[in-house]
Amino acid sequence: MNQDQFLDLLNRQLEGRLNPEEKRLLEKLINEDSRNKVLYNFIVSKVQSSQSSIPNTESAFDQIWQQIESTESEINTVKSEEIATPSLRLSLFETLKLKVKKVGYPFYLAAASVLIILSTGIWWYKHQARSIEYGMHYSSAKGEKRILNLPDGSTVWLNGDSKLYLAKGFNKKDRHVKLIGEGFFSVAKDKRHPFIVSYKDAEVKVLGTKFNIRAYPDEHKIQTSLVEGAIEMTDRTNGETYRMIPGEKITIAEKLVQQALRKTRSPLVQRTELQIQEGEKMPSETLWLENKLSFEGDPMSIVASKISKWYNRNIIINNTELENTTFTGTMEGYNLDMALKTITLANPAIRVKHENDTIILY
Repeated sequence: MNQDQFLDLLNRQLEGRLNPEEKRLLEKLINEDSRNKVLYNFIVSKVQSSQSSIPNTESAFDQIWQQIESTESEINTVKSEEIATPSLRLSLFETLKLKVKKVGYPFYLAAASVLIILSTGIWWYKHQARSIEYGMHYSSAKGEKRILNLPDGSTVWLNGDSKLYLAKGFNKKDRHVKLIGEGFFSVAKDKRHPFIVSYKDAEVKVLGTKFNIRAYPDEHKIQTSLVEGAIEMTDRTNGETYRMIPGEKITIAEKLVQQALRKTRSPLVQRTELQIQEGEKMPSETLWLENKLSFEGDPMSIVASKISKWYNRNIIINNTELENTTFTGTMEGYNLDMALKTITLANPAIRVKHENDTIILY
């Protein structure tokens, strides 16, 4: 990546001087490097929210840069590959620093944005992103559920095709675990030892509560559902922290699909209420604890993923239009054929065929 070229083009856009060819090149540089994308989105959002404060920016710029200068020495003591936020690469920071000094005023917003990003990154590194070594781990196969009693008295239910890793030294300074897949946590209260769950590009920190996390590698979103207590969930892709209350669910789109969502102006983060289907006592997101396969307005890709993990069968979708089809309902005691028949009865346009050990929806 040509960082100097990227920053030149970014500055020209802030000044409103991009021609069509330069605009295409800027878009190319943004799409090719996730660090560029993070920095670009952050700066543009700050430009849009700061238009009214432009007359005071020159004095603010001097104060901002002094803070950046004092922050720099601290950053240099941190290995760049250990910093969680990709946009904090030192080489990018150094290049930006030189560009701000050369370009001056029009780039004050970039400096302000980078300061915030750098400050967030340093805080993250000190408090969250330290290198964590995991020791003991548990796993469940497709179609299997496991109940785990952790050393601190917490209980974790693992849904099918999931893994839970415990950090070395678990329950000494804190209680750090990593989840791949889906798990329901009933955390024992302990104010001296916070319980921290890392999963995909997010993290949850609690003292004592009950919540569900769905974060499978093959699904393009993560879901965090709070049943009891309170938790703070941090999205590592944007550095935002969301405090949740009981009965809430936060759904975050994976980085790979965020660009497509931006084009359609769809929200990247959704905060919704947990839904309890008629005749049930628990939210749909936790009914798997009662051995019930539940769907709540799920797109067909999630429906296929849930059925695949529940019945240990490979299911693929061979029709992109099916992604616009959703399904709501709960199945208890259904075999695979009954589950597929229920889906097709609710959505007559869906066809099913079997090829060896694979089920194809089309």
